[in-house]
Amino acid sequence: MARSHAAAADFRAVLRAFALFGHPIRLIIFQRLARVPMTASELAGQLPVSRTAVVQHLKRLEAALLVDASRDGRRRLYRIDRRGLAPLSRWLKKHARD
Repeated sequence: MARSHAAAADFRAVLRAFALFGHPIRLIIFQRLARVPMTASELAGQLPVSRTAVVQHLKRLEAALLVDASRDGRRRLYRIDRRGLAPLSRWLKKHARD
């Protein structure tokens, strides 16, 4: 029974990730953070959206455990959070074998 609950939780995380990555700006943010941690201002300077919009996208990615932030003085430095990638990775590996 516990295994089916874990599988269901993983599947919900996968659906959440796909839904979040369905928005092109969030996917671009994620790709940029995969290369190097950045602040919201740094990301906004590279994107055709405001800093406020970038922060809103980051909040959604953070809630799904796909992005994490740490304090660097007065700045919040965002980076990829591997915890949120684990269910997606397991799902992709499972279906790559099938």
